[in-house]
Amino acid sequence: MKPTDDDGPHIGRIDLSEAYAAVRRRARQLRRRRIISSIMAFVVLAGVFSIVGAYYVSTIPLPEAVRLPETTTVYYSDGTTVMARLGEQNRVAVDIAALPEHVTAAVVAAEDPGFWSGSATLISREYARLAANVDTADLAGKARVVVMAWKLEDTYTRPQILEFYLNTVYFGRGAYGIEAAARTYFGVPAADLDVKQAIVLAGVISSPDDGAYDPTVNPRPARQRFAAIRDAMLTMGAIAPDTAASLDVPRVRIYDPTARGFDMQKPTGFVVAHVLTELRRSPAFAGRPPGYLENAGFAIVTTVDVRAQALLEGAADETVPGSVLHEQTGNIQAAAVVVEPGTGRVIAYYGGHDGAGADYAGGYDDASGVGYGAHPPAQTMDVYTLAAALKAGISVRSWWDSPQSKAHADIGRGPANPVRDFNQAPCQPTCTLADASAASLNVPFFALAERLGAPAVLGMARDAGIESMWVDETAGRAHQRVDLSDRPDIAATFPIGGHGRHPITVLDHANGMATLAAGGVRAPAHFVRQVARQGEIVHTERLPAGPQTPVLGRAELDDLAWTLSQGPAGRLPDGRPVATKTGELQLGNNPVDTAHAWIVGFTGNLAMAVWIGNEEIELPLRDLTGARVSGAGMPAEIFTRVMAGTHAQLGLPRIDFGAPRFTGDATRGNTAPPARAS
Repeated sequence: MKPTDDDGPHIGRIDLSEAYAAVRRRARQLRRRRIISSIMAFVVLAGVFSIVGAYYVSTIPLPEAVRLPETTTVYYSDGTTVMARLGEQNRVAVDIAALPEHVTAAVVAAEDPGFWSGSATLISREYARLAANVDTADLAGKARVVVMAWKLEDTYTRPQILEFYLNTVYFGRGAYGIEAAARTYFGVPAADLDVKQAIVLAGVISSPDDGAYDPTVNPRPARQRFAAIRDAMLTMGAIAPDTAASLDVPRVRIYDPTARGFDMQKPTGFVVAHVLTELRRSPAFAGRPPGYLENAGFAIVTTVDVRAQALLEGAADETVPGSVLHEQTGNIQAAAVVVEPGTGRVIAYYGGHDGAGADYAGGYDDASGVGYGAHPPAQTMDVYTLAAALKAGISVRSWWDSPQSKAHADIGRGPANPVRDFNQAPCQPTCTLADASAASLNVPFFALAERLGAPAVLGMARDAGIESMWVDETAGRAHQRVDLSDRPDIAATFPIGGHGRHPITVLDHANGMATLAAGGVRAPAHFVRQVARQGEIVHTERLPAGPQTPVLGRAELDDLAWTLSQGPAGRLPDGRPVATKTGELQLGNNPVDTAHAWIVGFTGNLAMAVWIGNEEIELPLRDLTGARVSGAGMPAEIFTRVMAGTHAQLGLPRIDFGAPRFTGDATRGNTAPPARAS
């Protein structure tokens, strides 16, 4: 029977209402907890993402902090004539304030018309990508560039960002930045670009590698691109309608892809190499990484005069028609250096035609010059021997035995291989030092060098400017360079150092002559006057200052200059006094042929050394007529042409030498004066 409400106690009946209510309460509590947990998790994650995002943004550097390679320019001494441009990229930074408004307007019109008002603009992003070298092929790269653009626009003004961009962007033809582009395409600085030229440069930015809009490569597309940018500038209000109507594509230079790389192949490539070596050894640049000097946008002003350099190359470069060596035999090579007395400035330098090849005039690092830049000076070493004799109190009027040949067994020159003289002199067989010097005789100066000793002769040479000397094969050490300033045992290293057998560089020899011309005060030879970056001078030359101790007294220097002025070689056409010394080194034991021919000398204004020899393997030096090359021949011709032309073009005044004093003892020769005829 079915129970009813009236049937006794509720046995077997279950009331679920309270249970359902409890379940609902627990469900609501659980949902609230889940919602709160979700909110808390979202807040935590949002905070984490914010922190991570902020950290990510903070780790991305501003592009401006990334140093871009910038062309270093090397100038001649006038500070305006370019000798060479260096660096991985052809780039010269320019201040946007120096640019005409139509230049910046053309670039904005071509690349990003919304640049002045937008956010993370195209130009900002492109500069960030270029400056930081970001790969934007994936989303991470794109995000990085956008963040950098934001940071740029929060930190810098739009003109500043545009300046960064203009100094960074590639314009084709190897030109990075607006300044390099202006010079490459039109041969003018960016500050002088007109509206038409600015539009052309703005047009090539979008496709620089293939020359798609270069008027000399693709005239029709370039003309269309030109018109589009011109119209965009008109729309922006950057140019007036009548101006726009008159604009057409201007004349653009034909691109020579070899022009930039040719800088170091010119003879002045050696000057640049010496410049870089000199600066790397200076306090301002010591310890800098490789490539720093070339890629940091320095303006280097050298000591080399553009007029003197042209004269020297015109006289000594065998590839130049009309030069002394033009069309001579293939093995003959010349090298020459001009130095300014008193300052040590290298006014002109010629080490060979190919500035990237062997330097025959000097060495621009410790390993250079082996077999090339250093050559036996032969009788030109007699200049230092004569100076050492005067210092020792031996008069230039002293008498010396001067036969045509003479054995010197103590130095291995016995009867089978005596010291010989190519030249003859009226005074022989007995000559004064003055007459022997004028005739460039070997025999008396060998005896004088033996009398003085190697320390005296080499000490004088070192003090005058001969920094290095090479030990040759005969001493068992093939062409080893020795620093004379750091060598106390000169006599042991170079026992015949005063005989002109051990190689020295043409550069050192020219500087030695400059010391004698400057009253005996030495100034280290150098190639750099100053270095600047963005208008700030960071390095300057160091010239002698204060009282200096001369290598020789004034009276002795007057005797030396007078003695060296008695020789016939190297006389200048304007009659100004010039002191010279020629020399030839014989080819091995060959009594006829020479292997090296020199002339060295100075005026009161300039000093110079000229060497002619073989390119590599020593062969007889003979000209096209078959005649033996002597110091009084082709070397003297180069000397005369360059010295005469440089004095004239530089407007250097005549400086007379002092009258001879005839100091010292005339009785300290190795023979008595010849008996006079009754």
